[in-house]
Amino acid sequence: MTIPNLLSIFRIFLIPIFVPVFIITEGEGFSWWPVIILAVSGLTDLLDGFIARRYNQISDLGIILDPVADKLTQIAVCACLTVRYNQLLILLIIYVVKELVMLTGGAIQLKFGGPIPSAKWYGKLSTFQLYVAMGLFLIIPDMNPILINIIIVITIILVLFALVMYMSIFFNLLNIKGKTNDL
Repeated sequence: MTIPNLLSIFRIFLIPIFVPVFIITEGEGFSWWPVIILAVSGLTDLLDGFIARRYNQISDLGIILDPVADKLTQIAVCACLTVRYNQLLILLIIYVVKELVMLTGGAIQLKFGGPIPSAKWYGKLSTFQLYVAMGLFLIIPDMNPILINIIIVITIILVLFALVMYMSIFFNLLNIKGKTNDL
């Protein structure tokens, strides 16, 4: 059990803290508590990646735990925010579909013995935008509806772009694997 893995587990344990805190404070307008919990989660995400790379603590468990913690956090926060902004439901559905497709693609890659691609810049950009959007929606509860829709559309575009780019990698790897099996 490495420090980065413990940090990822800690992030997963923050989710059942965030959800009730968000729900309890939702009627009050702005509350720092959900923002603080999300910020702690984000900082521990950065810290676990830094420690893993800097101190060579990358592990097979960490390769699974870190993205699981990310995805569960993003889904939980986005789902909570749909209470405040019902138009976020579209983004939430697209994001969950994207993650299910990614999970399926990864499983197919593993089945055929192919490598699972590491996170790419477009995936990191999509994740960054999702966190920016969620942070803004938490910090500014009475945001202008036009600005809300612009942020949601930008986030959806980046999530779909990342999905298309990752799917092209999966299909290329499957094609390469299929061609080598034909030989």
